[in-house]
Amino acid sequence: MLSFYDGFFLNLCVLITALFLYKELAKRKHFEMQTVSTAIVNGLLSGLLAVILMHFSIETSTNSMIDLRIIPFMLVILYGNWLSSFTAAVLIIFTRFMIGVNAYSVSNIIFILVSWMIFYYCFKKIKNRWFSIIGMLILSNAVYTVLTVILIDGKDLNLLLISTYWIICILGGLISVYMMDYLTETEIVFKENRYHARTDPLTGLNNVRSFEFAFNKAKNKLEKSNENFSIMILDIDHFKQVNDQYGHLEGDLVLKKLAEILKMSQNSNDIISRNGGEEFSVLLNGCTNKEAYEKADALRKIVENSFFILKNGTISIHITISIGTATYNDTTIEVDQLYDQANQALYLAKNSGRNKVCSYSQVIDLVSD
Repeated sequence: MLSFYDGFFLNLCVLITALFLYKELAKRKHFEMQTVSTAIVNGLLSGLLAVILMHFSIETSTNSMIDLRIIPFMLVILYGNWLSSFTAAVLIIFTRFMIGVNAYSVSNIIFILVSWMIFYYCFKKIKNRWFSIIGMLILSNAVYTVLTVILIDGKDLNLLLISTYWIICILGGLISVYMMDYLTETEIVFKENRYHARTDPLTGLNNVRSFEFAFNKAKNKLEKSNENFSIMILDIDHFKQVNDQYGHLEGDLVLKKLAEILKMSQNSNDIISRNGGEEFSVLLNGCTNKEAYEKADALRKIVENSFFILKNGTISIHITISIGTATYNDTTIEVDQLYDQANQALYLAKNSGRNKVCSYSQVIDLVSD
């Protein structure tokens, strides 16, 4: 057992540290998804935290234990579901009986079960979140105080300890909820920033940074293997005319529709990126030069035959694309040259009439002639 103020201070430190570690663990293991298994895990973690707080219980003049075990139980009700709450309650009650079977352990069952009902009632009935939390803590503390008075029959009642427990419990509960909310919001912002750092905001495709990351990853893989690897670079023909005639907002709709076509027409392991402006690229793992050419031509035909709806559905236009392809182990054995070769093939396609596919092997043939 710990002394009076040391115990409360240590309980708060353990509580705050455990919440931070939990959020880190939840972020990596997706414990925040409310499936049956994650609900049980959340309940076990909450119960384990309550058990740790019970281990650092505060010394009293009677055989009772005073700690902040009720806060993690409250948190699992706020952020979990009935299964996680039930799991936590069972673990807390079981551990208290393992410590000793007496009137205080029985009162612990009453305390947990009544607090459970109070927490759920406040959670469901009080609309203001912070009023609800304060109500939970006040009513739960009132139950604890009544049980304590009944058990010791008014003798050796430490009013300073009880009043301090009220203050620390309410303060610790509010800090814990604030910390959980803050860490959750921070995690959401972090994930959004990480998503936007690698994703084109207009089309939802990979951006040029993600393209470079995927391309470098593929290069490292190809150094250890001898697989085929192709790249497809495509560009919208006369896209400037679309922007000039209909406006940039309508041009953005064209880019978004083209991105949707790319997603639907490519395999799940193909890496599709918007490299900037009206230029897109597709990295094709394990794809030969012939297969890359055929896939590119199939895509070209889909785009050519698609309708692009503009001006709130009042205008329908057609666009065409030009595509250049290059393949490692076919058009080059130097993977660093792939993008440049595909780009040269794209320029050949555009300079020779547009709405066509050219492979870098055609560039080689043209130079040879």
